[in-house]
Amino acid sequence: MVLQEEFRRIVKDELTRQGVTHNELACRMGVSRPTVTQYLTGKICPGLDVVEKFFIALGIPLQLGSHEVREPVESGK
Repeated sequence: MVLQEEFRRIVKDELTRQGVTHNELACRMGVSRPTVTQYLTGKICPGLDVVEKFFIALGIPLQLGSHEVREPVESGK
């Protein structure tokens, strides 16, 4: 799964960059260290809610897709 691999790469790179351990990340997320490890080794596939928790815990902005979401323009009727 490409998205799962990308998720793991982003999180692992950020953990290294920030010097955050799996224990510290688990504490920030309110989960156990083994749970964090299972996500980062691919044993568990994270849902969007879990991805969001990882990103919030690491201060990573969550962007879905490369386009900004905009409100539809009304046709002037």
